[in-house]
Amino acid sequence: MGLHALSTQRALSSNERRELTIKWIGGLLALLVLLGGVAGLWRMATGLGATTALTDDIPWGIWIGFDFSLIAFSGAAFTMAGVVYILRRNTYQPALRPAVLTGLLGYTAVLVLLVLDLGRPDRFYHFILFWNAHSPLFEICWCILLYTVVLTVEVSPQVLEKLGHHKWAHRIHLAIVPVAIIAVTLSSLHQSTLGTLYLNMPHRLNALWFTPILPVLFLTSAVMTGLTMGALGYRAACAVTGQQMERRVFAGLARAAGWIAVFYLGIKVGDWIVRGQLPALFAFDYYSKLMWAELALIVGPALLLLLPKLRNDLRSQTAGLLLLAGGVLLNRFNATLFAQVQPNGAIYTPAAAEWLSTLGVIAAAMLAWLLAVRFLTVFEPQKRHAKAEGAPKAS
Repeated sequence: MGLHALSTQRALSSNERRELTIKWIGGLLALLVLLGGVAGLWRMATGLGATTALTDDIPWGIWIGFDFSLIAFSGAAFTMAGVVYILRRNTYQPALRPAVLTGLLGYTAVLVLLVLDLGRPDRFYHFILFWNAHSPLFEICWCILLYTVVLTVEVSPQVLEKLGHHKWAHRIHLAIVPVAIIAVTLSSLHQSTLGTLYLNMPHRLNALWFTPILPVLFLTSAVMTGLTMGALGYRAACAVTGQQMERRVFAGLARAAGWIAVFYLGIKVGDWIVRGQLPALFAFDYYSKLMWAELALIVGPALLLLLPKLRNDLRSQTAGLLLLAGGVLLNRFNATLFAQVQPNGAIYTPAAAEWLSTLGVIAAAMLAWLLAVRFLTVFEPQKRHAKAEGAPKAS
């Protein structure tokens, strides 16, 4: 009896620590949301000129940089839907719902940042009424809008189950495969078209990044990031709920992300060779150093995720995935800001309102994700009590 009571006391102590950590994180995120909301309202009330460092020479700032990055991170939804529903890899079913939730909240954050970035936010709906079918932005806007609607449908069973509407949740489950196919199609279209957008500005983007195969690179990196965020989201959801993490799910997604990283690197290097840009990589000027930093954040994680001595270690896998996410973040900011050839020596330093509003939007998405994982059925019932053989609990 004494040992049993001691064991129970330790379990309760562990749960209390988890609850306290969640409360502290939630409080910090709520504070950032409050500060970001004030900055966002100020921007909407006073305009771009009074609140940002954007100019005619530098019209893209951190709002666009984080938009492009969040779209890649939100690729967790379409990647995991493709893995589970299209490729029929049911092993990874436990990671699906956290990934879809990540996608929906990520795209919601993207839409809010876009409204902040628009010079006329009151005209955000104009692409719906006034069609410009020759513009890549037209396709991107429509795909993002439609995909957000589809993600809402995918997440709705979790809300319906929480509200007790199990019949409606079951009906949506019956249609989930065609919904997933639509989702993967829409996301693939706009993930690649983000790369197409840069093809309109060959004079602005440095040659190490500008290439006719940018759509392929953007789509490939989105799949890589989707697997990365699928694995990290699954581990985070297990930590928040106290669910036992299935190591084979996490490890399988991590290895897949590592192989896609190798494939992505092969495409980049092959492209430089074909275009004769490989010598520019060894110029060791400002742009080549940026690219080396980006490559280091792809090669390093690939080694951590694929080397036999490291690929089964949970800490190495987690570190590799976090670094890989950082590599994609740097890639999107390089393409959007750092590797752009700025005219007339223009310099951009984001204003405080830009930083605060951006952090506020991201914090709001993270807080919503945290609350959803806490209070919705983020793990499907048949998987909720599943235990991997010999799998240790997520730390």
